[in-house]
Amino acid sequence: MKKVIVAFVLVSGVVLGAASPHYKHDGTPVCSPSSSSTTGTSFSGSCTAGLAAGLGNEDLTFGVTATANAGTFCHNKGNPALIVPGQNPAIAQFASLQTIPGSALKNGNASLSPVSFSFSLGTPTTEEAGCPNENWSVTLGSVSWTANYVVYQPFPTLVDTLSFTF
Repeated sequence: MKKVIVAFVLVSGVVLGAASPHYKHDGTPVCSPSSSSTTGTSFSGSCTAGLAAGLGNEDLTFGVTATANAGTFCHNKGNPALIVPGQNPAIAQFASLQTIPGSALKNGNASLSPVSFSFSLGTPTTEEAGCPNENWSVTLGSVSWTANYVVYQPFPTLVDTLSFTF
């Protein structure tokens, strides 16, 4: 008596993305501020090009997101010596993103172009800063800047982020 073995193969229509997105050797982008960008309320910088590998075949979005934060101070207009901390910090956010179509990715690889960025932190109103009333004025304390080089595939699925604090 012969035994007959029947195998069933289930084929799914789902295409799986790459399992291991990463940067190639010496292909990790590096971000840095411009020479005078960390003083005052304006910030600028740039990130070098990158070489990514292990990607899927969907659109790839990359670029820079950045945030600036500063404490606020409320100054009494009638009594200039009276200065109190504001209740809310001043915050600015910035994003500059580029998309590479999935059809342009070659064998799971992508060249990421350099990115330059620039943005400013404005002084909030007395209400936004949380000062007691409009008889006060607002100044900013020291500003901290954080830039993130981000890679999404597909957007908004974050596959990598590199953070730089200035």
